[in-house]
Amino acid sequence: MAYADYDYYSGIWQGDMAEADFNKWANRAGMEIDRATQGRAAAAPESMRDALALCCCELADTMLQQDEAVLATKGGAVAGESVDGYSVTYRGSTENSSLQDAADAARLHICRKYLCRPVNLLYTGVQP
Repeated sequence: MAYADYDYYSGIWQGDMAEADFNKWANRAGMEIDRATQGRAAAAPESMRDALALCCCELADTMLQQDEAVLATKGGAVAGESVDGYSVTYRGSTENSSLQDAADAARLHICRKYLCRPVNLLYTGVQP
């Protein structure tokens, strides 16, 4: 479930992603929000609607950038590069797990920025 529509993204957030791309990444961002909040975002109070929409927009932008980086490096980070002979060396797949960990941490950081106030949707303890 996307927590923002394209009008919100282009108007309030002032993003520049194409509408078709935004719809794809907003849905994935919504899944990330639902995962981080353990499904509580769907039933969040009205006071959290703007925070959810902003989080969705920033996650969509970030996830697109992360995907473009993976495609540009063929799934790995550049380990070495030579200019005259044009040689590019990528890190091996065992190092890619640390790249995925960094991407996961960046997405969780975005969720923490938006989804803790006024209601902490990331709280995993027992609700009173």
